[in-house]
Amino acid sequence: MSPDNKAAGAAYAMAAILAIAIAYDLTRMPLQVYDCLALLLDAQRSPSVWATMSSSLNSYGFLRPVFFGGVKLLFDVAQGHYFLVYRGFHVLLVIAFFALFVRALNVRTRRDVLAAALALTVFTGIHTFLGTVKEAYPINHYLVASVLCLGALNLAQSRGGWMVDIAAAVTFTLAALTIESGLLVWVVVAACWIAGFRGVSLRGVIVVTVLLGAYLFARFGYLGTGLPSLAERSSGYLLAEIDPPEINARFGAEPFTWFAHNVAASASSVLFSEPRSGVWVIAREWIEGTPHPRTYVNLAASLFATGLIVWFVVDRLKGWIRRRATRADRHVLVFAAILAANCVLSFSYTKDEILTTAGAFYAIAAYGVVRHLLGRFDLHPRVTFGTAALALLLLAGSTAWSIRAIGVHHVLMQQAFRHRNDWARLPLRWDADDLRPRTPQGLELTRRLREQALTMRVANPHFAPRWAKLVFDADY
Repeated sequence: MSPDNKAAGAAYAMAAILAIAIAYDLTRMPLQVYDCLALLLDAQRSPSVWATMSSSLNSYGFLRPVFFGGVKLLFDVAQGHYFLVYRGFHVLLVIAFFALFVRALNVRTRRDVLAAALALTVFTGIHTFLGTVKEAYPINHYLVASVLCLGALNLAQSRGGWMVDIAAAVTFTLAALTIESGLLVWVVVAACWIAGFRGVSLRGVIVVTVLLGAYLFARFGYLGTGLPSLAERSSGYLLAEIDPPEINARFGAEPFTWFAHNVAASASSVLFSEPRSGVWVIAREWIEGTPHPRTYVNLAASLFATGLIVWFVVDRLKGWIRRRATRADRHVLVFAAILAANCVLSFSYTKDEILTTAGAFYAIAAYGVVRHLLGRFDLHPRVTFGTAALALLLLAGSTAWSIRAIGVHHVLMQQAFRHRNDWARLPLRWDADDLRPRTPQGLELTRRLREQALTMRVANPHFAPRWAKLVFDADY
């Protein structure tokens, strides 16, 4: 193997270790009751995939026909093996997420491998990634949108051609009709072209832009789907989560204040890991007198990575002015565009899962920044105070991100135990939660899903070390 192939192989090997470990956790996690069972019952009642997609066009505030059609398609394919098919699809999405991430890094040297190792821990450890693995819905549409966004980035970094332009158009169409976050594919394509990634040609950018216009016309003109209401669902605000009636009472007269809060909170969440789904956890813990080490670990890790990105921008300003953009420059510019757009899409309510795509591009930006930093010190390999300080900084920062990445497995263990308990309590709760099936076929489906969940061997998190819940991240 050439040195380039060895370096790329090492990066893919690291990604495979992380992806397989998470995939193993997913195979030990039952399908969830809430946000899953109702959709499966709807899929059972629907006569076909097309009927499911058509009926979803009547929804107000959302336009997600591909998502609902996908749920129905997998339901028909499952033939009773629901856990196997839905979790199997989830695992494939996670593997694709990691593969596309590494491919976008373009690892070629030993220095790239070192930077990729840190980038992968950031990619896995950032809290926005948790939403892609701890929820099913039963298809995680946030993960689907993020995978397609990374796919668009890889297309933009390719050698180009008319096939790439067609693939970009198809990617946008699938993403936009899966969930609103899928519109970020257009941002990726446009931002990449502006930054200098011309794999998707100007013709391709124009086609995707026309498709965006068609989407907006269909949604707001022809179908009249509109946007989610101000109080679509509960959302975090300052130190707690507030319910729709309280949101209406506080911000009904000034909705733009609420929107501005959500956009600003989302940006801060990606860059500093606070707030979490709109709630300032660190401030709440200080007021309650119960600060957890995990909160400081999360904040320290984000300050490290965000600080490096800010340093890189300042260091590279002269290069940008002289129009000598590097690959890292382009990645940072694309990340800035994705961050802004992703936060705007969170105007109605802020949630960690919505920011999944921004979190992935944050890790890509961190890769280029660390690679640039290592390159600067390669020019002066002498052991100095600055070199020692850099080594300590990288050690501390990578350790914090590694703790966060390991914590993903702890959260998944907790989620598996919670989902299994939810299925155990379902007969006692389905009237209160409006989940009682209305037909004999629905009762049989629910019985089968419950049986599959209760027969799984799930670890009890109460037997985990006590320090684990203090150090590893939590499901906020």
